[in-house]
Amino acid sequence: MRRATLDLIALVERGGGYADVPPGSISDELEVELAVHGYATGLSDRLWLGGYRVYSPESIAAGNYRPQVLCSVFTCAEARYAHVPDAGEFDIEAVLAERGELPRN
Repeated sequence: MRRATLDLIALVERGGGYADVPPGSISDELEVELAVHGYATGLSDRLWLGGYRVYSPESIAAGNYRPQVLCSVFTCAEARYAHVPDAGEFDIEAVLAERGELPRN
């Protein structure tokens, strides 16, 4: 798994089921890797024009997925210095095991 995919999963898990990310944060390869683990992406202008929203599998199951999120009072026209933070010590195996996607020892 790519480091960028892990960073996005960590951001979504820490964000309560979804996370808005700046434009250019999600490539086609990243979107495929996220989908393999049950995460979905949609367009989101909530924080940045042309940004994305990544949803967790639980959020999708709860019916929170929207293909596009509209602008808000927080929307920025430019995201030159925006980036996805590093996951640090995030334990992806624990999240996947909790979902039943990894066998427990």
